[in-house]
Amino acid sequence: LDVSELSRSFAGRPVLDRVSFSMQPGNVTCLLGPSGCGKSTTLRLIAGVDEQTSGTIKVDGQLVSGEGIHHPPEARSVGLMFQDFALFPHLSVADNVGFGLRGSKPEKAARVDELLDRVGLQDYHHKFPHQLSGGEQQRVALARAVAPRPKVMLMDEPFSGLDNRLRDGIRDQTLQVLNEEGAVVLMVTQEADEAM
Repeated sequence: LDVSELSRSFAGRPVLDRVSFSMQPGNVTCLLGPSGCGKSTTLRLIAGVDEQTSGTIKVDGQLVSGEGIHHPPEARSVGLMFQDFALFPHLSVADNVGFGLRGSKPEKAARVDELLDRVGLQDYHHKFPHQLSGGEQQRVALARAVAPRPKVMLMDEPFSGLDNRLRDGIRDQTLQVLNEEGAVVLMVTQEADEAM
């Protein structure tokens, strides 16, 4: 992931001013700062759900935004995990994880099985989000986010909704899965302990 001179203004008010950084696969980087400093805006620009005022974004050496180019989110190989997990309530766990996967039905089923096994939810295929604990919902959200094998994983305060008892274990498991996938991981948080 290469972000160069990224700027974003809303109604003439700058939110980001020439932000630049570069990340390699297998690395985890954390943007730390108070609410309103532009962390989530940075993620939204990289994901393609918003467009920068100036600057460029490259994924795997390819320009995805800037210089007159703006690829849509689905064309960027970027996964996004939200604070609220954003699971589809009407879909089973397996259907949530498989949502958006391409390929044959057996290939998609094999990928869903693999990921649910890796996050310790191999017996949860037919459950629905309302039947899961917060930690289980977080693991389903992780499995869904990594299912299409994104090159970049963006995480917007993904552990803030979990109680302290669960947070450390879920965070460690999440980072292990992401490391195994070999993705660039960019996470934002307001918590210094979380960043460390």
